[in-house]
Amino acid sequence: MEKDDRRIEDLVNKLMKADSLEKAPIDFTDTVMSKIEALSESKAIVYKPLISKYVWWLIASGFVALVGYILFKQPNNTISLSERYNLPEVSLNPLEGLSFDFSSTLMYATVLFAIMVSIQIPLLKQYFNNRLSF
Repeated sequence: MEKDDRRIEDLVNKLMKADSLEKAPIDFTDTVMSKIEALSESKAIVYKPLISKYVWWLIASGFVALVGYILFKQPNNTISLSERYNLPEVSLNPLEGLSFDFSSTLMYATVLFAIMVSIQIPLLKQYFNNRLSF
């Protein structure tokens, strides 16, 4: 194994001695930088929004007009909005009729699962960090 490495190293040294180094022209950096500056100046991107301010103002004023029309269309009575427009009553308590009865086996399984996950996540994180460091 070490003999092969030595042969490869000798071969690479011979090739490097036989090859001559190429030298860049004296004004190489200036030429490259001038080309880069020319490209950066010519391709300036101007931000133009998809929806102009005029259209946003038009949408906002239309929305305000629609809300104003709905609110002020009929005279203000003591009737609520849901009664005025025949809207159904909305219940904001979706878990009202539900009851949860868990068996003790399910509770033990859930606790054991949580413990195993809390142990395994740091172990996996350490494993992947060690694997990526090489």
